Amino acid sequence: MAKKTRLIDALKEEELQEIKEEQEKEEKKNLSSVRKAPIEQIISKDGAKDKQISAKVNMKMYSAFTTINKAQGISNNSALNMLIAKYVRENRVILEEDDLF
Repeated sequence: MAKKTRLIDALKEEELQEIKEEQEKEEKKNLSSVRKAPIEQIISKDGAKDKQISAKVNMKMYSAFTTINKAQGISNNSALNMLIAKYVRENRVILEEDDLF
């Protein structure tokens, strides 16, 4: 009879262990979904990187732009950010005249 009690205890303990492992898996799953936060949570509070632009461009020009960027190891977005930054630097005088910068 002692063997039956031990077997039952062992089965109960095994079942509890399985439940515990399942709960841990569920917690890890929940944590991984938190890490994949929506873009609103990723954006910094100071508003950095919160504007999007859209442009219609010639398909051949876009293809060439993309090919150049891939060859340089940068994304199209990075290249556009660099172009915008250069444009703003070159035209800073306009902003300084209007006290915008």
